[in-house]
Amino acid sequence: MGENLSFTFAVLLFTMLITSEAHHTRVTVKNEIRGENITAHCYSSEDDLGVRLLPSGKDFTWRFRVNFVHSTKFYCDFKTKHGSGNYGVYTRKVHARCNKNCVWLIRETGLCLVQTNHSGHLWCQDWKIRPKSAVSTRREYQTNAKMSLV
Repeated sequence: MGENLSFTFAVLLFTMLITSEAHHTRVTVKNEIRGENITAHCYSSEDDLGVRLLPSGKDFTWRFRVNFVHSTKFYCDFKTKHGSGNYGVYTRKVHARCNKNCVWLIRETGLCLVQTNHSGHLWCQDWKIRPKSAVSTRREYQTNAKMSLV
């Protein structure tokens, strides 16, 4: 009887481990800016993943469980030479686009989510804050374009 109980307990424990792993959500942030290290600080209201220096071509991944009421959110502050900003990398809106495997690609123009729930199409967001030189160059281009129309 004792051996059957031990075996049953072991099977139950193994099943719980497999099932709990299946309920994890994974977020990956990948630096696709060639030749540039970026800074990323990712966190939720309960977990601070710290500030990371992410070399070009490298990524980092974390896993977590979404809480019972599905209000879990993760945000990241990104800083690059091309721009910066704070982005919700896991929210209800993001979950609807990528479910339990969210992959963010950090690019010169901003960041893009690989939408696994939408045939892998990219959902891109521009940098919220651009370096002053990039803003000045864009304004000069727009001004010159308007002048050439006159």
